[in-house]
Amino acid sequence: MRNLPQPASAAAARMVGEFLADTDAGLLAQLLELKARRAGLDVLRAVVEDETSSESALHARLKNQEWIFGGAYVAELARRQYTADTILDIPLLRGDGSLHVVELKRANIKDLVIRRSGHLMLGAAAHHAVSQAQNYLRTMDENREAILADHGVDTRRASATVVIGHPRFVSGGITPKEIAETLRTYNTHAARIEVITYETLLESAARMLALASTQQDLDQTEEPTA
Repeated sequence: MRNLPQPASAAAARMVGEFLADTDAGLLAQLLELKARRAGLDVLRAVVEDETSSESALHARLKNQEWIFGGAYVAELARRQYTADTILDIPLLRGDGSLHVVELKRANIKDLVIRRSGHLMLGAAAHHAVSQAQNYLRTMDENREAILADHGVDTRRASATVVIGHPRFVSGGITPKEIAETLRTYNTHAARIEVITYETLLESAARMLALASTQQDLDQTEEPTA
């Protein structure tokens, strides 16, 4: 609210005051939250589409934005290190108290998906990222009791999402549809790790915002029942 522009006149200030007095505080908070999320998503999209963006730049725009990854996550954990040799990019807490690991890689990866002998498959960068996530989960499994006792986070059922690449940067004439189908096939055969592109992440978040806006419009226009 402190960032709102000052009214241009005393009459305008009085109108703003009357509006705020009649506005449900919860509804106003939701409107401001939606506006902040849209702005955050726009900034993230700009960083993703910049071919020079580093992993750290992407991480900075995703920090404390756990809503982008879906409604299953209730918070981003402040602690990123749970064992001596493991530092997580984005540790998320699921509603059941278990850990979900988000591993971030660059968006500009030309060989995200490659064609070999007529077949499409993930390239080396994606396989490396998945192997890194697998090692994180293995380490969490092996240290589950200590992590639960020391930090109250259950890592035995931990899972992971690898966010990597964007179709706009992929070379070799491979289409966005082919990239999506390749990742879908790969994820079908994986148990605890999902690989998605930044395009998928952005589109999913945009759909969530659109649904939230639609629901809010319905709530505002709904007539109270007797």
